[in-house]
Amino acid sequence: MNSKVQTNVKVALILISVFLTYRIYTSIMQPIKFNRIYDVRLCEVTEQLEDLREAQLTYKSENGNFCSDLQTLVAFVDTGVVNIIERKDTNFMYYDKVYQKDMNKDSVIIRVLGQEPVKTQVFGEGFDASTLLRIAGTDSLFSMNAGKIVKNGVEVATFEVSAPFFTVFADVSDEYPDAFYKVKNESWTIGSLTQPTISGNYENTKCKTE
Repeated sequence: MNSKVQTNVKVALILISVFLTYRIYTSIMQPIKFNRIYDVRLCEVTEQLEDLREAQLTYKSENGNFCSDLQTLVAFVDTGVVNIIERKDTNFMYYDKVYQKDMNKDSVIIRVLGQEPVKTQVFGEGFDASTLLRIAGTDSLFSMNAGKIVKNGVEVATFEVSAPFFTVFADVSDEYPDAFYKVKNESWTIGSLTQPTISGNYENTKCKTE
């Protein structure tokens, strides 16, 4: 083998080695980098989901059911009002005809003191209700629905809000295709249409301590 061929072989081997090294490095670093993005968006999106849960609970307290339309719920937060209620426990004596004697009866007196904007009472001054509409970092709306189920013979109102991963991570799907492919069919969800729960399917305690 002449020197020119040997040189070409060496160059080819070096290029192959560099390529394989790059592939190995990429296969190691891709999930690490993706997980960093995942953790940041977990905090951002689940905070929105929990705000939407608070909005739903307030909506139900005023209307009797959860809201099935996202834009209606956001409008309720933005322009709606809630009653400021004072509850006072009391009791009084009354004559019981069955027992033929005076008896004590507990009661609750409810007074409406006034009204306050939903967004102020639930989220505080200066809250921007429009931040509840779109999944953080995207132009896409949350998926939301509401309904009713029967549990142990009792009708229970339910709601569910979801942020699909194929939307949450759409902007990095080309950069981290392998990592994205593994999670693209998942979602962060709070509430459930089939179970009487208002919990989320995620763990974000780390977000609350940072």
